[in-house]
Formats: sequence, C-alpha cells, structure tokens
Amino acid sequence: HGHLNKFDYSLSDRVGSGVELIVDGDVESLATMANKQEIRHGHLNKFGSARASLEDEIDRVNDERSEQASKEDLEKYKSTFLRIDQDGSGDLDSFELLNFLNSVGMKDGGSAWTEPKIKNKVISKFGTNGKMRYDGFLNMVLGNEMGRVLRLKLKFENLAKEASQPKSSADFR
Repeated sequence: HGHLNKFDYSLSDRVGSGVELIVDGDVESLATMANKQEIRHGHLNKFGSARASLEDEIDRVNDERSEQASKEDLEKYKSTFLRIDQDGSGDLDSFELLNFLNSVGMKDGGSAWTEPKIKNKVISKFGTNGKMRYDGFLNMVLGNEMGRVLRLKLKFENLAKEASQPKSSADFR
C-alpha cells in the first residue's frame, strides 16, 4: 500500500477486506455499486445522504439521455432541477413548478401560471401522482412544446448569471 495516501487508507478500512480501490482510475474496483455509494455517502447525515442518492439518480438519467443533449446542458438541467426542488424531496410539486415557471417568465397563453394550470397542463403530462421527478422534468425541458422556450430562457438565465459575476482586472486589459 505504499502508493496509497491517507485518504485511500481510510476508504480501504471502511470498505473492508477483499476489496481493492481504484488507483489512478485504471482498475475497476471489486466493490459493488452499493459499497461504492456507501463509501461516497457514508459520512453524510440523513438529508445529505438523501440528496446524494437523488444526485446519483439524476446522473443515471443524464447518462441514459446523453444522446438528447450535451453533457454541459444536462448538468445545467440537473442544477436547475435541484434548485427548484426546494424541499429536497426529489419531486417537483405544483408550487415549486409554479415558482420556477413564473421566475423564468414562462407564460400560459399570455397569462401567468397558477397551481391548477400547473397540475392540469404540466404535471399531468410530465409527472405522476401529482409530482414530477427529474426524468419528467427532462421530458418537459427537452420536449418540443414548452421545451423550446424553456431551453432558451434557461440559456439566457445562465448567460445573465455569468455576466453578473465579478470580473478580474485582467478582463479589462
């Protein structure tokens, strides 16, 4: 184990005997996916662990959808979803979607969204049981109806955020 650092030893101790860790990313670990997640999420509290599991679920969906959007765009959709999901449940409810759609200026036929409209027109189409998971959110964002406008609004929202970041003196030379 001369090539392992202190962090590697502590992980090795937590995983247990018979399991080798990946060194420099060259060798596949013998640990099961559950063990890998336990290693990655074992130090988190209940909320942090739930959030990490949600992020794992979103990453799996993004991997499955990698042909539908660029990796960069999928990461932006992930961070947007996590920001909208105010209670951290992994489900967007009508109130969370209402806040999001109105905050990005999305209109429903020229008027602001309401919770009943969200339930009838958005969640009923892209969600299940009155809620929307990340997969449904991606269906909405990548779809042809609301998706085109949402993608543009999200792109402009990100551009505005980048433009508002402080500039270094080197940027003005």
